[in-house]
Amino acid sequence: MPQKVELVACQVHVTPDDYASAEAFEAMLDRIGNKLSKARARLASGAYEHPCLAVFPEMIGGFLPLAGRLDTVREARTIDEALTKVALRSPFRMASAMLRGKTIRTSVGFLLAVAPEVRRIYREAFSRFARRYEVWTVAGSALLPRNAHGNLSDSFSPAEGRVYNTSYTFNPSGRHVSVSRKVNLVPTVEDTLGLSPGRRGELMPFSTPFGQVGTLICYDGFAVPHTPREPDFCPLLSHYDDHGCGVVAHPAANFWPWETPWTFGGMDGRKARKEQWLDEGLFSQMESAPLRAVRYGVTAQLLGRVFDSHFDGRSQILARDGSSVRILAEAARGDASPEAEEVLLRVVEV
Repeated sequence: MPQKVELVACQVHVTPDDYASAEAFEAMLDRIGNKLSKARARLASGAYEHPCLAVFPEMIGGFLPLAGRLDTVREARTIDEALTKVALRSPFRMASAMLRGKTIRTSVGFLLAVAPEVRRIYREAFSRFARRYEVWTVAGSALLPRNAHGNLSDSFSPAEGRVYNTSYTFNPSGRHVSVSRKVNLVPTVEDTLGLSPGRRGELMPFSTPFGQVGTLICYDGFAVPHTPREPDFCPLLSHYDDHGCGVVAHPAANFWPWETPWTFGGMDGRKARKEQWLDEGLFSQMESAPLRAVRYGVTAQLLGRVFDSHFDGRSQILARDGSSVRILAEAARGDASPEAEEVLLRVVEV
């Protein structure tokens, strides 16, 4: 029997101040939660009428290494300069992390060193959000290693010297229920950080009262690679379709201008970035791939500027009927202004 569910794309505008502390990060999430709470349908009793799936943007936890250290790095011109200043304040901690992780990459060593603190803030903030607003929450992503104690364990220590673009999911009770690691890494962006790709076979859906849901982090939602030099690129929507997922969560963060032709890896693009997202991204896969189960896609974009990292994009909720795909909802704008922050919500039947 079909069930109604609220699908939500949380388009979030961020600044360095949102990462000043754990409390600032939670306040940013509450800013979104208050908008979401007002948009949701309620019964006469005041209880929420439908279950809800809220998707946050990729990299929303990526700048958490700044927490508690922002005053030290305010004058930095780039995120690399800011993170270098943070790293230099704890050289022995970083050297120890590099030794334990058996890595010579300073960027990886830094991420390993701050991982316990980053994971704690990221996990506690989103667990609280899911519980407070009673939503299934796909918590965008953060840069984290595997956990030696298991994916979902409260205890944490890095299992190895690899760091992944990682997304956590929480149920409405705030329980951590799923982990997804990005498989297709964006050349010139994630490879320069020394991130490692996740494995397709480890991408597993999570179960909800409204069916199976899968998470594809940004580039994993694309049908084709950006360059001809990515032999390991693999489209992944069919993977979740094979697992019977009716909904795909798509946390995203676009580093290039949205409205103008883009330049990537020395190549000049002929399309505006927004056109490329339609022609090659989740919309294209939902339209052209031979799917049986996938009916909805929820893309949540990150907006704003953190030092030299600039994010543009328009969040969308997509619906598929047979081979026809339509945009159920799209953000009014996508740019670096706070006014572009938006919570998209649509009630659908699954």
